[in-house]
Amino acid sequence: MKSRIYLFALTLLLSGMSVNANAAEKNMTKAQTEVRISEMKQRVDQIRAMDMSHLNATERTGLKHELKDMKKELRAMDGVIYISAGALILIIILLILLL
Repeated sequence: MKSRIYLFALTLLLSGMSVNANAAEKNMTKAQTEVRISEMKQRVDQIRAMDMSHLNATERTGLKHELKDMKKELRAMDGVIYISAGALILIIILLILLL
């Protein structure tokens, strides 16, 4: 009976987790990751230094999309495991019941 409970808890735990990383970022070494991050920081500094008043609307939206894509890429490089709130509550309840 306990093994079924542990199996059920493990299933809930694993179903609530998601790994946020792309295959390309997984294969990068630490040095390559640092180089890519420094390149992105330089590009962000270039965008911040730009005079936005002379750009038209499509160019501004293009820059916005570029910044959002870089932000997503940085988050993907982070390699953090996220647990949903429901899974966390279930884990806590199961731990209380089992202990």
